Amino acid sequence: MAKIECLGQKSPGAVLDLTEHGICLYSFIEIPLAVGDKITVLTEEMGLLVGTVRWLRWPRIGAELTLTANNRAKVQSYYKVFKPNKQLALTGPAPRWRIG
Repeated sequence: MAKIECLGQKSPGAVLDLTEHGICLYSFIEIPLAVGDKITVLTEEMGLLVGTVRWLRWPRIGAELTLTANNRAKVQSYYKVFKPNKQLALTGPAPRWRIG
């Protein structure tokens, strides 16, 4: 379970996919979002993650995570603890996001 927030609007949701560069979310309630908006995601497993909305296909939201050492450590820890049989690609630059 995740709590999604943008511009003071909140929705419960779920994390569908996660990498050190981005996150795909499922929003249970439609909240006003636009590409480029800052978004926060709160989960029990990782705490608070911050990013920027890169695409919207309701009810799915794609966001590029703000690359901080803290965010990277949270994602790495998540994969070690909750997904030990999956490897996370931690090398290379962030992907280029296409809009449209």
